Order: sequence, then structure tokens, then C-alpha cells
Amino acid sequence: MKHPKSTPHAPADPNRIAVLSALRQGNSGPECDVIVAHVNDGSVRLLDTQAFSGVSAFDDAHTWIQQHLASRTILMLAGCDVICRTVTMPTASADQLEMALRLQIENLLLGGAARWRTDATLLPTTDPDRDRIALLVEWPLSTPGPDVPPSFTESLEVRYAPPIAALVALVTNSIANGERESLAMYLEKSTGAISIAYWDGMHSAFRTMREDGSDEATWNESILRCTIETLLLADVPQPSIDAAMAALTTTLANHSDGLIAPLSTGAASFGRVTEGFPADDEWWYRCGILLGTAIACTGPLARIASLKSRPVVAEQRLLHRVMSAARNPQVATRLAIATLLIAAIVPPAFSGLRLLALEWILPDAAAYERALTRADQQSAMYREYERYAWPMGKLLGDLSSTTPEGIELESIALNQGSSLDLHGNAKPQGNNSAAEAILLMERQLRESRVFDRIEKNWDPPNQNGIISFDMKATIANPSLVPNFPEAQDFSRRTLRDRRYGVVGATDAAPTRTSGESSAVIAQGDDEKAAAPVALEGSPDAPPSTSTKTAAEDGGTNIAASTQDDARTGKRRGTGAATAAPGATRRGQGAGESNAPVIPDPLSDEQIQAMTQTEAREALGKVSTARGISGIDEASEARLKAEFYKLLEQARKQ
Repeated sequence: MKHPKSTPHAPADPNRIAVLSALRQGNSGPECDVIVAHVNDGSVRLLDTQAFSGVSAFDDAHTWIQQHLASRTILMLAGCDVICRTVTMPTASADQLEMALRLQIENLLLGGAARWRTDATLLPTTDPDRDRIALLVEWPLSTPGPDVPPSFTESLEVRYAPPIAALVALVTNSIANGERESLAMYLEKSTGAISIAYWDGMHSAFRTMREDGSDEATWNESILRCTIETLLLADVPQPSIDAAMAALTTTLANHSDGLIAPLSTGAASFGRVTEGFPADDEWWYRCGILLGTAIACTGPLARIASLKSRPVVAEQRLLHRVMSAARNPQVATRLAIATLLIAAIVPPAFSGLRLLALEWILPDAAAYERALTRADQQSAMYREYERYAWPMGKLLGDLSSTTPEGIELESIALNQGSSLDLHGNAKPQGNNSAAEAILLMERQLRESRVFDRIEKNWDPPNQNGIISFDMKATIANPSLVPNFPEAQDFSRRTLRDRRYGVVGATDAAPTRTSGESSAVIAQGDDEKAAAPVALEGSPDAPPSTSTKTAAEDGGTNIAASTQDDARTGKRRGTGAATAAPGATRRGQGAGESNAPVIPDPLSDEQIQAMTQTEAREALGKVSTARGISGIDEASEARLKAEFYKLLEQARKQ
């Protein structure tokens, strides 16, 4: 009974299924049996049977199944791979029973089993008024199942079926065909699994167990014990149990492996189940379980006879269908033509739509490009300023706010790119010693985050408790604007306000009598107004400290010098940020000697011959000259052109 070979591109028949047994050890090595059956509307017709052996048994079976155009492949699981449960369901409609069955599954499994490896079905009944029996089958994830080559499962639609599904299909069909009672058992001596199915129309028992099959006598005793336990649990009448056990004892004397039916007269009792069934008892023992699985796939038992080894998502099914359809030459040609058309049309169409969208969003692209270029140039210029120019006035202000009272700085050395060097004296303030004033200054320098890596060194205090010290710090963030507290920030609370209180509106400009003199402080460009301050000797003037020497003043610092100079009428300068040891402690600048001048014109050859350092120096001079107010337009245009040329020359090297 051989089916003719099909053409390589013939489509699979959706009504044909192939059922394979797991590999077993035979006389000539590994063996497996395969059947192909035609199923349609509950009828089963056996088409062909084949046995394969050797290491290539599954590969040969794969080719044979494709030749027979089977659309589905069912692979048998071992009885010990699954867990079988029965649940009694109340009398209700089909929809209500289905919902109750789903709830029973969730209640029994509690989410601990994979949905693709678990399913349940309602068994048929001859009495609609009696309670229904539901059979639940679980294939745990801890059980790997049969060992199958990956190529076998990738090219075929493989499902898995437990032996209990085939046994239930056989006994229910036997009762439907006129048998009074039916008992089917599948014995797997190699794994020790025993699967039992019994039904007489009223009593049913379905069970899967695992025993020791290494010894023949022990194995037979285990089969008898498990069978009688199963029948007793199903409340089978004692006469039926005695008849079944007698028939089972006789059958085990001749055959204790494979499919057996003790209460039936051999394979002839199942001849009415399917067409083309061979009347060979040996074939029945070996391949009857495969035929029972094919029968189970035609009815409600198909739910427990179609388990999956892993979840199959919709995308994988779609890809599988596309690959299966592409085996047809006409479909493959159409797919190739469609792919070429999509590759030729979609990219240009997408680019055109994108261009239209950009033109609608940005109508004047040239102006936008010019704005971007100008912004890039300005950003580059600002980056160069940030890298090669430090805000010296800001850094001195930060240093002033971090210098506490009691610290008198005698010299400050601050150059761009180098560390900050300080030399001064620390004096005791109230209950705080001079050393505590130095430590406070170190902490405030570090907390500002502008200065870092503070190094200090001081001499022993003299007789007055004054300590001479040196301090060095690294400029970590020259552009950072610290948020000093009000008690530390001299720009918000001056030294005069700290010592004498805040001056009221009536005290800002005191009335002068005849014979008194006053002086007006020259303010910087950033100050809003000039405030008159009374000179020393005036009756309304507060006690002045401007005439004290450096050794007598215990609380002067950089910020306080502004207030002291204001009381003495001195004019402060805004010169370089480096104070030599011989300079005054109030930080007087160089006056008008540092006024910026317009540099001489530079030719393109001179600029191109400059090194990076020379270009940066010339760039600083030109940048300073551009800030001079009142220069003529020609000089301003020349300085602007030289600025960008020098900036480009500084980047090249």
C-alpha cells in the first residue's frame, strides 16, 4: 500500500496527516514507525505505513512525509512526559461547559504551566443528563520530549500528542460502534510508562503512571496493580474488574509492550474504526497507537493531540505561509517582480514626499543656511574665547567672596592657563585663630567649584598671632558663576554694612557744614551712580580704618578694599589681574597706561606666516581694539576682516 511520489512543487493536502512514533532501540539500531492517514468529517482512512531505522531515521521519515503531501505531522510523546487529570463537570450548555472548563484549567494549573503545552477537552457521553468528564493534559516545561533534529521541525508543521489521547479515541469509538465496554493500554517498557483508558458508557478511567520496567516479572506485576487501582477508582463493578484482570493476565503472558486491548478480540475489534486497517496483530501492537492518534485529530480530542513544544507567534506563521507559497514557481515569480517594483518606486517616491515636506516647512532654504553658517561661526568664536580667555575681573570677584575676614592678601598671581598663587597674612578674629581663618578660606575656595586642588603652606604665628601663608589653587571652572550665600558675597553685603550696619536713605548724602570738605568717588562703568562720602574728621563720618597699617587691620580683604578706598576718596584702577608683592594691598591698577590702542594693519601674507601662538596674540589685540568706542568705520571694517582671518589662522595649526 504505497502512495506514488508527488512532484516537488505539488501543494500539501490539508486532510492528510502523518503520525510518527518516538525513536526506540531495535535489533538494528534506532527505529521509528510512520503512518499517513486521510481524515475528513470524523472518518479516517489509512493510506500508508513505513518503518525507518538507523541514525538517519528522522531524515528519511521527513522525505517520505513530504512525498505523501501531509499538511500536518504529529509526533508521539512518551507516557511519562505528560500529566493526565480528569475533572467532573456539571450538566450545562456547551458554551457554559466551555467557560467552566477554562476556569478549571486556570484553577488547577495556577499559571504554572505553559499554555501551548496544556489543553483540555470534554469527553463524549451517551447520557446527556449525567455529569460530563473533562480530560486535562499537561506537558511540563521541565520535560524536553522526544529528541528530534532541528531540520525536521523547521520545515514541517510538527505537533505533539500524548498516548492517552489515542487511547481515549480508541475506547470511545469502540463504544460508539457497539462494544459494551472497552479497555485500551499502552505499555512502554523502555521508559516504564503505563497509560490506561477504560469506558463502559457510564464509568470511565483515564490514567498515566510510571513504574520500573527493567525486570519482566516486576513489570507485569506493576501493570496488573496499576490497572486494578484505576478500575477501582472509577467505581467499575467488581464482575467487570475480575473479567478485565483475567483478560489482562492472559494478554501479558504473550505481549507486555506496545498497544494492547485485553477486553477486545485483537485487532479485529477496531477494524470498524478506520478504512484500510490491516488485520495484523503485530502491526496493531506496534502502530495501533499512531492510528489512535490520527483518530483523535478528527474530533474534540484534537485539542489534547496538538500540543506545541514552543509558542508560535503570528509573524512566524505568516513567514511560514509565505515560504510555503514561494515554493510554487508562479508565486515566487510574482514575489520577485513585486520586490523589484517596490525597490524601484518606493525610495524615489519617499524622497519626493520628503522634499515637498521640507520645502513647505522651510520655504527660504538659502537664508536658513546663511543663518546656520553665521551661528556656527559665532559658536566657534565663543568656544575659542572660552578656551583661551579667562574673565579676570570675575575671578578676582570670586576670590574676594571666598576670602574671609582676617585674611590680608599681599600678592595675587593669576595668569591665563596657570594656577592661582596667593601670599598673605592671617590674623585672629574674635574666638577664631589665624589658622582657622586659613582653613575657612580653603573650604570656601573648594565649595565655590571655581577653584580646585588647594595647596597651602604657612609659617608659625608671631607674637601677635599673625600667620604668614602661601596658597596655590587650580582654576577648574573659570566661567562658572557661583551662588555664594549673602553672608559671604560682598556684592550683596559689603564690609561696611557688616561692620556699621546698612546705611539708610537719609544717611546716603549727609549735610555738610561750612568748612567741611568732601570727596566724590570715581565709579566704574558698571556702577549706576556716584555716592558722596564724608572725609575723615567730619562729625557725621563713621570711624575710618583707611589710615591703619597692614599689620593693624585684622579684617581687610579684597572686597573690603573697595569700601575703604571709597571712604578715603582714592580712585581704584581696573588694571592687570596680577599684583606684585610691592603693590599696595588695595589693588590700585596702572591707570590710563593700559588703555587699548588700534594695532597696525596686517596683510594676508603676514597673517598666513604667523604661528598659532602669534595668531592668538594678534587675535586678542584686534578683539580688544574692536571694543574701542568712537573709531572710524574704515578702521572698524579692517579690524573685523583681520579678526576672522586671524581666527582661521589660529585654527589651522
